[in-house]
Amino acid sequence: MIKPYQWMFILLIGFSNIASAGGLVTVIVTRFSNELTYTAEGVVEAVKSSVIASQVAGSITTLTIKAGDHVKVGQLLARIDTRMATQQAMTNQAQVAAAQAQLSAARKEYERKRRLYEKQYISQAALERSESDYKTAEAQTKAQLSQTGMANVQTGLHTINAPYSGVVAEVMVEVGDMAMPGKPLLSLYDPSGFRVVVNVPQSKISNLKDDASIKVLIPAATEKERSLTSTHLTVLPTADPVSNMVMVRLTLPLSLTSITPGMFARAMLPVSNSKGQAQIYVPATAVIKRSELMAVYVVDSQGHPRLRQVRLGRKQGDNIEVFAGLQAGEVVALDPIAAANIK
Repeated sequence: MIKPYQWMFILLIGFSNIASAGGLVTVIVTRFSNELTYTAEGVVEAVKSSVIASQVAGSITTLTIKAGDHVKVGQLLARIDTRMATQQAMTNQAQVAAAQAQLSAARKEYERKRRLYEKQYISQAALERSESDYKTAEAQTKAQLSQTGMANVQTGLHTINAPYSGVVAEVMVEVGDMAMPGKPLLSLYDPSGFRVVVNVPQSKISNLKDDASIKVLIPAATEKERSLTSTHLTVLPTADPVSNMVMVRLTLPLSLTSITPGMFARAMLPVSNSKGQAQIYVPATAVIKRSELMAVYVVDSQGHPRLRQVRLGRKQGDNIEVFAGLQAGEVVALDPIAAANIK
């Protein structure tokens, strides 16, 4: 009976290579040069997500939401104490009224001086002083109007509204807490669109097939949404200098109901053979580890298993790449424990 892990290996080396030698289940090693699959693990994230922070300081007086709530665009989320901002706005409005009164008086004085100057009752210097007073009052009025506008905007910043419809992921504050500029208050995401983010080695990036349908597995999702297909792949243009990994984003289908940000995901990325040569894979269960030694049992022509050291590459699902130690046509025991017991 062929074990489940062997079926994965059959896909790589062909259905005719599983055999039996002296009671051992074995596989004939062949080179594989067709499309390979690189398995990358990552997490689900929302395409649109936001961390909402305050732009002003003040005590939080109202908090209308909690984690998990669905909100509509423009809906009130929180309110910060507006008493100081309201008083400042009222002060600015009073200053605007005073500046407008001064402007009106300066305009009338300038018009009166201009009529007197036309009749040659006053000098040109007196007219110019009156015109200067009028322009100064006009500039002061504009400045006060600008400050009042800023105060009104400042007052509006004390009210936090939802920038778009979505789900509240987390609320970091409580009523009575002090809000500070830049301090996060809550996080929000749009559940209509998700993507999976995985890290891929730089050596694999140039071999990714971005036009292929990519299988994505999300174990925690419902059975209907556990296995998905992503047709859009985005490779970010920078690499992590420590891990030498590049972030890859895989867009998921729309209208998923059991997917949430942070879920574990596994992506099977189609890649081409970067070396232009056929590669050898063996099931990971065929490999035996003894201290720092990596080896497999190779069955000779007489059916005797012989332990042989191999140099391995990266694991791909249930299989692992063999860089050195095996040749095409050789027979490998799939159960190293059983092979070790054969004399």
